[in-house]
Order: sequence, then C-alpha cells, then structure tokens
Amino acid sequence: QFLLPKEYHQVEWYGRGPFETYPDRKTGAKIGIYSSDANEMYEPYIIPQEYGNRSDVRWVKVQNDQGNGLLFEGEVPVNFSLHKFSTDNLSRAVYTYQLEEASHTILNLDYEVAGVGGTAIRQLQQYRLKPDGGTYRLKIKPF
Repeated sequence: QFLLPKEYHQVEWYGRGPFETYPDRKTGAKIGIYSSDANEMYEPYIIPQEYGNRSDVRWVKVQNDQGNGLLFEGEVPVNFSLHKFSTDNLSRAVYTYQLEEASHTILNLDYEVAGVGGTAIRQLQQYRLKPDGGTYRLKIKPF
C-alpha cells in the first residue's frame, strides 16, 4: 500500500478494465490501456468495503493534474486499486455516510487478491488465498 499526496489522483493502467475486476470476475473485461481517477474508481457498495480492484495489470501510472507521477511495473501481472478512503475507514464503516476522505490518495498494489464469490457459498476453492510467503519484483519510476 502506497500513501501518495492527495493531488496524485489520476490513474492510467495496462490491464483489464475499464470496470473493476477480480480473479473470479474478469472474463468480460478486455485487456487494454484505461484511465480514471480516484473519484471515478469509487464503488458505492451498500456496506462500505474494499473496492475497485483491477486485475492482470502490467503497469499502472498515478499522476497529478500537471502530468507528474509514478509508474509501477510488476515483473508479472499484478492487481491494483486507487482509493480516496483509508482501509481502516472502509473496514470500520457500516454506512456510506461514515466514510471520510483520507488526506492522501491510497494505491494498493497486490500480487494476488481473493475472488469475491457471490453465491450462497464463499469463493470457489481456486479463488481463495491461503497465507503463504513469496517474493516478486516491482519497478517504480518517477516521471
């Protein structure tokens, strides 16, 4: 998780999109170059929770209105989400009116994320994540 200055709210990525995708909810999203911002990426779920993941991402750029920013590239496709609310605020809020914008932009970069499920049972077994160690490389370049 990267805490970036609030003005770094624009995002461009090469991966699945333009809408949110997860390992078990991505076949309808084409791989391409997409752009958005922290406000547009917000998903107003009835109960606040993590949102806006993008899957199979080769690179992601986060920048300000002047075009300055950071480029993140994984050695393998990664997942990312860009939030205007902190993870703690999203976890504790029961209603959307309890959400308060953070003083910074939050970029989550994940090697893997769990599927979202959506049936009477949780995620299918192949979309669950178990605690496991590992490493991968991530390049970060300013521009």
